Amino acid sequence: MSSDSDFDKIFNTLPGEGAASAPLRPRREVRDAPRPPRRNVAKRVFAGISIAVLVLAGTGVWLLWNEYGTRIVNYFAEEDVANFEGGGAEPVIEIVVSPGDIGETVARHLADEGVTASFEAVYELLLQDPTITFQPGTYRLLTGMSADSAIAALRDPNNRVQIEILLTEGITMQRALEIIAEKASLPLDSLTEAVSDPAAYGIDSPSGNLEGYLFPATYRFEPGATATDIVGRMVDEVKSRLSDAGIPEEDWHTTLTLASIVQREARFEDDFYKASRVFTNRLDIGMPLQSDATVTYWTGKYDSASTTDADRADESNPYNTYVHTGLPIGPISLPGELAIDAAVSPAEGDWLYFVSVDLRTGETIFSETYAEHLRAVDIWLSWCRESDENGAYC
Repeated sequence: MSSDSDFDKIFNTLPGEGAASAPLRPRREVRDAPRPPRRNVAKRVFAGISIAVLVLAGTGVWLLWNEYGTRIVNYFAEEDVANFEGGGAEPVIEIVVSPGDIGETVARHLADEGVTASFEAVYELLLQDPTITFQPGTYRLLTGMSADSAIAALRDPNNRVQIEILLTEGITMQRALEIIAEKASLPLDSLTEAVSDPAAYGIDSPSGNLEGYLFPATYRFEPGATATDIVGRMVDEVKSRLSDAGIPEEDWHTTLTLASIVQREARFEDDFYKASRVFTNRLDIGMPLQSDATVTYWTGKYDSASTTDADRADESNPYNTYVHTGLPIGPISLPGELAIDAAVSPAEGDWLYFVSVDLRTGETIFSETYAEHLRAVDIWLSWCRESDENGAYC
């Protein structure tokens, strides 16, 4: 009978262990070829014979079975699992993990798309570590990745494919739609149609449009997002911000309208709250707001900080706050969080006027009386005349 050391040599160096991997088949061949059998038939037959021989050999050999049997069974039960090596190569494959997808679904998808060599290579790793989870989304992976590499790539947020859209405070809705169209590769007409019915998003807008109701922020969307998906998300963000600020729904429109004017007129944080107080004071006494920014919204002449006498006298302009008292019919821009807060909580003060005396730096003088305001206007005009460079701002 063989000694224990002999058996150790035999069962610690079982055939096939450490053997070189067979050449990997091309991606299409791997995907189209029949799946390998779950068990190696020759191993199973030989395992059965070996076990029978050991049993028939008697009690002495049975003691050896107690020592080495489990190792034999484990070896003969091993599966031949196809697996690529390394981190893969081009072409890039986009893998979509949908909400509710389980590990089995993901493993099958990776194999079907040629990212991994087999379903089993990935699925066995997921069974070994049940803490592995995947976030829904679209991910860019390479072709011919090892199971380990594919799993790691799916869990790396840098591989996630998303549409990123940045809307800055103070731009108009039209400009926002142009940015969205470019970033999301959507026709501008589809976005124009998406904002044509505010009621579809639960918005009662007297101006009949969604100006001011797309919150300026950075958004990320999954590939394939529609115009309605994107607009709806931005409107929901405005609703959320207004609700969190404790603003009643019936006050949303007036708050956004005032905030949008403040957004266009002020530059520094403190000035947001002061400008809001100026407009609030004027509203309280029935004084026209006289905001050039509201006039410009209608005329579209954004190349100058001032307006013409003719534009300020145009009564057909519903946004002309020189001839129409009170707030205009709706927002003139997309106000941000600061402007909204300023509209709700203006600074304390008796100012009725303000003028920017340095259009490059944004320095602004706030005045309580008209005489004080005229002196501030003279400072501004002097600044404009100082140089051609300054004059270009005026």
